[in-house]
Amino acid sequence: MARNPRNDEPGSWHHVMNRGIARRTLFETARDIRFFLSRLAKAVRRGDIEIHAYSILTTHFHLLVRSPRGRLSLVMKVVQNEYVRRFNRAHKRDGPLVRGRFTSQPVRTEAYQAALVRYIDQNPVGARLVDHPCAYPHGSARHYAKKKGPRWLERSWIEEHVRTALAVPRFEPTVYMQYAGALLSEENARWIEARIAAKTPSNGTPDPLDDLLAAAPPEVLSWMSRKARLADGTSVGLPLVAPTASLDTISEWRERHGDWKLPSGRSKVDGYRIALVAMLRDLSACSFVEIASRLGISAPHASRLYGRHRRFLDDPSYAKRLGELSARALVRTEP
Repeated sequence: MARNPRNDEPGSWHHVMNRGIARRTLFETARDIRFFLSRLAKAVRRGDIEIHAYSILTTHFHLLVRSPRGRLSLVMKVVQNEYVRRFNRAHKRDGPLVRGRFTSQPVRTEAYQAALVRYIDQNPVGARLVDHPCAYPHGSARHYAKKKGPRWLERSWIEEHVRTALAVPRFEPTVYMQYAGALLSEENARWIEARIAAKTPSNGTPDPLDDLLAAAPPEVLSWMSRKARLADGTSVGLPLVAPTASLDTISEWRERHGDWKLPSGRSKVDGYRIALVAMLRDLSACSFVEIASRLGISAPHASRLYGRHRRFLDDPSYAKRLGELSARALVRTEP
């Protein structure tokens, strides 16, 4: 079977990760980790990659990288091959070590990028290896908590983001310790993990998030309309946003614009409620059971509301409002 091409245009950002085969230990010693990082540093010196954040654990690694020349696949192939050969020699073993090709997810928004920095930093905290990201010796957080770090770690974007996020006049190591100590919300952590775990469609269809993030509301609506009409009630696809993005967007619009009532026979129904079910289903990949749990209704009721959404798509006023709400949710990811 042909492999799906990676989306790796020059200048693109990626969340890169891989694990040891069969969940075996990938890094057994600090020397192993140093060698792996040295291979990445070599690629940095060639100008093929930028490393902005990383966390190396015993069974897996996470990297936030920028690919200046669109050579990420080649870089990771060389890095992993050189590391495996050295690991096998040092530990007197042979055979595969990593779980196939590396996994990568394109990073398209600053909000998602910021969420990934916290996710990567907090990996060793989640594994109960340390109490604070900056205390972990094999992660980039400890370097940002110091005045200087390795030359191959590109610090400019993260330092500027942290300075802006915390509204301070300049970046200082103590500022990063404060930033890194603030936990990523459980909701956003689950969303990131769901996107990592989601499989790329076997037909090579690209992640729709790539196009939808830059789309105007009518284009977002067009995508949601196609998805609704093709829905079979079982497959929910790739999660594009965290559920809180949809929930918060609806709450914000309700407060700003007041009630939104839609005609339904002799009565009227809550348009926000129907739109929220559609957004949770199509944008956040929630099952009807998950939607029901969030909204305090039954799963059959959630399914019926989604059915109403499909019918209301023919109503221009509903369609226009849904497109605006969905476009807003797509770029709303709390870092």
